[in-house]
Amino acid sequence: MYFLDFFILVIIYFMFFYRKWSKGSKNMLLRNTTMYVYIMMVLFVTLMPFPIPFINGTNNLFIESINLIPFRDLRLNYGGAIREIILNIIMMVPFGFLYPIIKKKGVLRVTISTFLFSFVIEILQLMSAWWGGLSSRSFDVTDLITNTFGGLIGYIIFIVLRPLIQRIIK
Repeated sequence: MYFLDFFILVIIYFMFFYRKWSKGSKNMLLRNTTMYVYIMMVLFVTLMPFPIPFINGTNNLFIESINLIPFRDLRLNYGGAIREIILNIIMMVPFGFLYPIIKKKGVLRVTISTFLFSFVIEILQLMSAWWGGLSSRSFDVTDLITNTFGGLIGYIIFIVLRPLIQRIIK
């Protein structure tokens, strides 16, 4: 199933993005392709294999997989809560670093974009659970918070390294 998902994402890359990006500079192609590969990796970790909607029926208990209490797992001492928080932060650091290189946006836009990217992932995980996908997928407000924080850390790293990045890009 993963192979099919990756195959589709590669086809999308070459049909839509490579053509457009290859018309620009090599640096632009490299930056945008790096971001695309990063997003593919995030999708691999968070959503793949993509469920085929309704093929397995629906899971009417999917709503129970929603967690709207920030850091609930940490406060209840669930095993692996700290590890999950750290991994969620790390997962979004590249987004916060790469996005301002590609779009030349400031901290507020990068933070909002990171939040929206994370929110879309969380909604798709919830839909995946509803469609009868993997039951381990859930909507978790802690993920939104930690992912957004990770994007902010990535932006801070970008700011610190900006002089070096500007020399490399030129």
